[in-house]
Amino acid sequence: MTSQIVAIILTFQFFISSTFAQKNVAPILFYSTTEFKADLKYLKNKLESKHPGLHLYTSKSNMDQVFDSLENGISKPMTELEFYKHIAIISSIIKDGHTIILPSPTNINFHYSMSHFLPYHFAILNHQLFIDMFYTHDGSIPIGSEIIRINHVEVTEIIKQLGTRLVRDGYNLTYPNWILNNYFRQYYSFIYDHPSNYDIDYKTNGQVFTATIKALPIDSIFYYRQKHYPNKTFSNLPNDGLKLNFINENNYAILTIKDFHNDVLKKDYKQNFKSVIALFFEQIKNSQTENIILDLRNNQGGDIENGVYLLSYLLDKPFSIVQKYYRVDKNMLKQCKGPSLGQHIPDSNPFKGKLYVLINGGSFSNSGIVASCLQSNHRATFIGQETGGNPHVIAGFTKDITLPNTKIQVQIPTKQFVITDKLNNDGHGVIPDHNVEPILKDILENKDTVLDYTIELIKKTKKDK
Repeated sequence: MTSQIVAIILTFQFFISSTFAQKNVAPILFYSTTEFKADLKYLKNKLESKHPGLHLYTSKSNMDQVFDSLENGISKPMTELEFYKHIAIISSIIKDGHTIILPSPTNINFHYSMSHFLPYHFAILNHQLFIDMFYTHDGSIPIGSEIIRINHVEVTEIIKQLGTRLVRDGYNLTYPNWILNNYFRQYYSFIYDHPSNYDIDYKTNGQVFTATIKALPIDSIFYYRQKHYPNKTFSNLPNDGLKLNFINENNYAILTIKDFHNDVLKKDYKQNFKSVIALFFEQIKNSQTENIILDLRNNQGGDIENGVYLLSYLLDKPFSIVQKYYRVDKNMLKQCKGPSLGQHIPDSNPFKGKLYVLINGGSFSNSGIVASCLQSNHRATFIGQETGGNPHVIAGFTKDITLPNTKIQVQIPTKQFVITDKLNNDGHGVIPDHNVEPILKDILENKDTVLDYTIELIKKTKKDK
């Protein structure tokens, strides 16, 4: 799905990297109610005329009520970010992970270059917020502390406010949680603006304390991030998008696929998907490896043809990954053409050993499709958390639109992918056979809870033979 290149993870990387190359122009402060209502009407018309999954989870009558309520809630002039906060709840109502609403480029560029942010990285576990990395010189709040309130707002309320404005496929919550785990700082600023200081109530060792933390600009945050964590990788490195590691006398190999996008693999990782994967499976065959651990965690998807190519080495009989495509034509869903339809032939010598697939909320779009095909063919044991991508029906081939007045950016999918059967759809992703959640202690110690569990499972299976 090459049109999915502007997935959230890439979108934010673009905004951050391009910020300092553009002129810092302050956004217009206020728009009239007439301008907001015109933007809302424009958005509704575009969604109804293009979005093939608009009513997959929410009926037309309910969607109409949502837009009527949003329009009635516009009673006074607002800033663009106030309007963004007002309409972004549409994401959790449509429940389509490819329908992305973001502030205008002018607004984001201005705030990333001129504003200050909360200088921490957080882990969200069981609706609780913990500091797992600090990006400031101020170490007054210990790593591992639970954050109770930020600027006198309860964390439970903050997570609720942010969560209701985040995308997801169906009723899945692992994807919005994954987004917050990676982009809490950005989405917090969209909804709660950019205070110069943060009054933080936190809990450590069973006691609650308060600290005032100074907000920092992005360049300072990046400086302290690198200073405090010199051994961590925060950017894409060559040859790191596709990796194969043989462990424990070739009893198992770990195949990590971080991305399915050809352009990302080529530009950032300097890799060609098909040639690298072909080489990897040749090495697996020659080593007589018995088990493969396929790591699809945090993989936001990409070119569907690459998913087919990978599956051809993992399945030993013909398979399909998309049954049908649909698009909106004159307000009706009509079947249309799309890539990788029909039956696909496996490689002449596919891997036939044990396959373990690591998944989480960041396993989205094409990763969900690959996982779905493996699950349908009873080919793998899944370990981790529910995928963010739906295994039965999704939307893709996004089109970017700009709201005429506020210039808020919206990505609207134009094709629906029926992966298995819509009747199978319960609004959730691929559910793991072994649900394994990271724990705070392991996160702080940089341990991979899910991978460690999988390795022990392989050892136990081998011992039981």
